[in-house]
Order: sequence, then structure tokens, then C-alpha cells
Amino acid sequence: MKIRYIVAAGLMALMSMSSCTDEFLGITQENTAPTEELNYADKSQMYGPVSGVYGTTRRRMSQWEIWPLLNVRGDEVTKGGGSDNDQFDYLNVERFNYGAIKGFWALNNSWNALYNIVYTTYNNEALLNRFREHLTDEADIELGNQYEAEIRFHRALAYFFISNLWGDVPLVDFENLMRLDLPKVKQAGVREFIHSELDYCIEHLPAGRPDQQSHQGAVTKYTAMALKAKVALYEEDYATVKNLTDKIISEGGFSLYSDYYNLFKIPGKLAPESLYELQFTDFGNGDGDQVYGGAWFQHQGPRGNAAPVNGWGFMILEGGFLDFLNERNDSTRWDVAVLESGATTPAGDEIAEFVPSYLDGLKAHYNGKAYTPKNQLTEGRNNYGANNNIRVLRYADVLLMNAEANLKVGGDAATPLNEVRVRAGLEPIGSPTLDDIINERRAEFSCEWGDRFMDLVRTGKAQSVLPGFIPGESEFLPIPLAQEDLNPLLREPAI
Repeated sequence: MKIRYIVAAGLMALMSMSSCTDEFLGITQENTAPTEELNYADKSQMYGPVSGVYGTTRRRMSQWEIWPLLNVRGDEVTKGGGSDNDQFDYLNVERFNYGAIKGFWALNNSWNALYNIVYTTYNNEALLNRFREHLTDEADIELGNQYEAEIRFHRALAYFFISNLWGDVPLVDFENLMRLDLPKVKQAGVREFIHSELDYCIEHLPAGRPDQQSHQGAVTKYTAMALKAKVALYEEDYATVKNLTDKIISEGGFSLYSDYYNLFKIPGKLAPESLYELQFTDFGNGDGDQVYGGAWFQHQGPRGNAAPVNGWGFMILEGGFLDFLNERNDSTRWDVAVLESGATTPAGDEIAEFVPSYLDGLKAHYNGKAYTPKNQLTEGRNNYGANNNIRVLRYADVLLMNAEANLKVGGDAATPLNEVRVRAGLEPIGSPTLDDIINERRAEFSCEWGDRFMDLVRTGKAQSVLPGFIPGESEFLPIPLAQEDLNPLLREPAI
């Protein structure tokens, strides 16, 4: 990794604060040059480095090339596109033909994007500390601790995805930011580090929901608890999962968003279900500057359709997943999760039919969670997904993690499971099994952050469900060749 470039670029971009009067996450628009030198004795400017971390995370995690890497290894989507040859290496990922993808541009871009978040957190934590040197009041000192926790949450989040994708990876810290020869650390060690970061966050972040914070959408202690519970779930530490999710359920004030159809659309932005979102905005204006998710939405948009509901046609749902929803009579979720070509959406948008050659006559069904109806866009905007957010952590996940943990260590698995099912218009289950919970996760979290693949791996179902999956070989993507060339230690076993 070109660490020196990342450090310099991060410092230049992330301290950008504008004098524009439109505020976003409690600060002014990003990516414009500061109008004056920062005064580190002015605590009113102390949130700037924190906001920079949110901005970097938003930009990097919404890079479209990461999304297929996370999701095509499951059994819900194929890569899509205009033909098999359109970004063919995603098919190699899908088929676990990892030897063919070490030079894949998207693999290297995704590695750089996620590590850029890590380096940004260290750079901006150092800048935050320059403000904290001037604090004397106890309340201000604790506010500084909270801001540090907001930064460290994003470091943990980046490492969560890095370690899920690649397993054994380098860990950086303040002492080795400039080193180009960092060895790999075993995944267990990376997860231990993630836990330690999140423990600090849980101690110092405020309670409540993200939508209730003074910087709206900022992470809270319950956001950190939810991420820590997901890490523990992957480690089969069900006691920790139960303890954390019990607290979120009893203390957090979260609830499932009742308007399920609009959960992933503009009315559902920062709903009471949200624990963390990548936030975007057009500032309520029909033209001019916007903070836009861009290609994350566009690559999943319907191919050959009229603007603004259009895109590149990637991330096409597998026929098996469509059958799964139909066999469950999961019609409410179908409207949420599926954008069917050759049909009219419940919101009234006509979607042009697309029958790609690689689907053997099946017409395309796109990821409905990336769909924003035309009638929800600000007048004048013509971009697919403009003004919409990308959901990352949801209360539904907390409930289903809680159900699984209760099933494993003892407790009521039915109540949290059925809360999710009833919202989806399904009948309650009296005595749920593990398969019931895993199937509910499949239906609820389709095309969300690689959850399906991780669920299949951790429950031992991957080999029987995923063609080409080989236990012990297929769990992790290869480290990009470009990174190994920069740091030959990445070819060595982890320490």
C-alpha cells in the first residue's frame, strides 16, 4: 500500500471545511478548501476531524466495486451486467476461482478504499488530539472522548469488512503509519483489535438512536454494540451476542420501521430502525452541489431504462432466491428486495424488460434496496438514488442475532424472530429452529454487506449451497497482487 500517499491525501482532503451555510451531519459541506487556518483552541471546530472520518467512510464504502465482492459469493445475486464478459472477474469471484483475480482492479481498489478509512481515522484522531490539548473542563474532555470514539468506531467498521473479505491482514497504529512492511495478523487477532476499539466506543459514545443525536446520524453506544455483536456472532460467542443485543433491545429505543416498502427509500432515511447509515443529500435543491452515492446506486440500476430510474444492470438476483421468496409467500419483502424488469413498481415506475443471455431466458430482477422511485426525488434531480442513504446496520439484525443467541444459550428466540416476520407480513413461528432463523436472515438481509455469504460460512452450509466453495480455501479473497508487490510480507504466513 502506498501509505505515504494515503496519509498525505487524507490530511489534505479530510480537513476541508467550507463556509457554506448548508449543514450536513452538523458541519458544512465537504471537499472545499478551508477559508482560514484552524484554531485548535476553538472547541467549536473540534468536530471537523470527526466529520472528515464520516465523509471518508461514506465515499470509500460507497465505491461500487466493493459491493459485488461482498455479495456475489452468496446465493442471492449474480454479477449481472450486459454480458458474461462485462466485468468478467466478478464471475471468477462468484465461482471461487480466486487464482484468476489477484490482479483484478476491483480487488485492489477495495483493499485501498477500506484501508484508506483506517489511515484516515489515525490522521484525524491526531488532529482531534490537537484540539483536546486545550480542553480543561470535564464536560469538554468527555466530549473529546466521545469524538475519539466516533472516529474509532469507523476504524473498527473498516477492519470488520477487511477481515471478512481477506481474513489475515495487517494492523496499523500510530507507531507504524509510515511503514511499508507490515506483516499480516491472524483474523482472530484482528477481531480482538476490533473488540477493543468497540469497547472504548461503548464506554464513551452517548446512548440513544443515531437520529436523535445533535449531529444527526452520528453513531451511538448501541451502534458499537451492534457491530460488536456481529463480530461475536461470527466467532460463535453467543453469550456476548445475547448480552449486547438484550441491552440494545431493552435500552436503545429502536423499533422496526412500519412503512417497510419505504425503508430503503428516501422516507426511510435515519428511521428508528437505523443504527448506522452512509448519509447523502442534495440539500433540498434541484441542482447544484450534492453529496451523492453515485455508482453504488447506478451499477445496480435497471439496464436500458429511462432516467432517473436507470443504471448498469449489475447485481441481478438469482432465480433460486426469487423462488425462495415465492415459496415463503414473502410478497411484502418481494416488493422491498426485488426490482423486476418488465413490470411496474408499486411506486408507479415502469421498468424496461431485460432478458440477458446469461440467465437462460429468465428476465432480470435487480436489487430493490437500491431503488429510489422517481416521485421521491427532489424536482430537478435526475440521478438514480439521488438524496438517498445506504443502510449499513439495522435493528432487524439486532433482533435476529438476539433470536439466534437465545436459541443457542437459552432464552426466547420466538419473540425477536417474530417481530421481524410480522413486519414482513408473515405468520409467527412458535418454536423456531436455527434453519428458521437463518432463512429469515436470508429473506431480510438480501444483498446487504455480504451477510448471506458470512451466514453460510459460519453455519457450515456454504459447501452444500455454493457451487465451487471449498472449505479452508474459499472463505477469503486473495490479497491483491499489487499489494503483495508493495509489501512482500503479505505473501508470508500471518503472525
